[in-house]
Amino acid sequence: MKKTILSSLLLCLLCLTAGAEGLVLSFVGDCSIGEMAPAAGRPGTYTQTVDEKGPGWPFSLVREHLEADDFTFANLEVVFTQYKKHVDKRIPLRADPTYAQVLLHSGIDAVNTTNNHCMDFYEKGYLESIRTLDELPLLHFGTTQMRENAPHDRSLLTRVKGVAIGAVGVSYPQEKDAPAIIRRIQALRNQGAQLVIVSLHWGKELTRQPQAWQHRLARQLIDGGADMLWGHHPHILQPIHVYQGKPIFYSTGNFTFGSMSKVDPDTGIFQLKYTLSEDGQPHLSHIQVIPCRTQGKGDYRPIPLTEEKDIQALYKKLTHTKQVKDMDNPPADFFVTGVWPLAGQP
Repeated sequence: MKKTILSSLLLCLLCLTAGAEGLVLSFVGDCSIGEMAPAAGRPGTYTQTVDEKGPGWPFSLVREHLEADDFTFANLEVVFTQYKKHVDKRIPLRADPTYAQVLLHSGIDAVNTTNNHCMDFYEKGYLESIRTLDELPLLHFGTTQMRENAPHDRSLLTRVKGVAIGAVGVSYPQEKDAPAIIRRIQALRNQGAQLVIVSLHWGKELTRQPQAWQHRLARQLIDGGADMLWGHHPHILQPIHVYQGKPIFYSTGNFTFGSMSKVDPDTGIFQLKYTLSEDGQPHLSHIQVIPCRTQGKGDYRPIPLTEEKDIQALYKKLTHTKQVKDMDNPPADFFVTGVWPLAGQP
């Protein structure tokens, strides 16, 4: 009991300190504001639930957390389009553009648009989805192809609390793509980015541990200038690492998803908390994970966990089963507090 009380006090102190003077960035996983096309119109689907409950429903139990930070990133795994023709696949994800309004009731500030579903309704559907997002007070980014001068190559550069933040989003990256991703990282640096986020839709679906090639690519991208790697696609949580003082979130799970109701529902709000020096430079002080559980058909809301046993079970999913060269696993205290202090690391 004393350990739990101490952990709670530590969490509160860290939240108050970072929120008042520092910079807090949040990252959440896969958000499909819609459902697979063949299910559209059926009772209990995502869009039918929004029609019944209102656009604020999906994020209603976590919105206060996402609005309390300084900036929130999410992976948008749906196409907002009226176009009905889709590629030949089992789960083409779609919603009418009107459902993009859900994002305005979420606390999310920017979305990655590039993943294995972004072209489900061909280029025509993707372009309509991008136009829909362009009309919202919401930022977005994503690179559909790694080749030079590729169409639909949009990076993000914004300023939060005076800090210039850049972001690159890619889907199904391979090790051979490292030079192209690093060029985009360096381009953001040349434009003044003080922090560069790399969003990676990668890895093997429904597997608990990332693969060796992901470790190698992660090291290359951080050595190439990335300040953190934020992953998604496996639909379940995977471990977190720190390499050279830079965080790697391999998979942040499903956050609010209009299908796959039987997948492990554990998820979270992954936060990076920075102190700001007098000259405005950000310095990572700690990682914090707010443990959540998403809900399935007819609900779709992620909800913060409150039971200690559920919380600690979730935290244990965030460590590797073996040591990986040059990469740090979370310290023992993380599995009690969900906080990983990083002050003093390289």
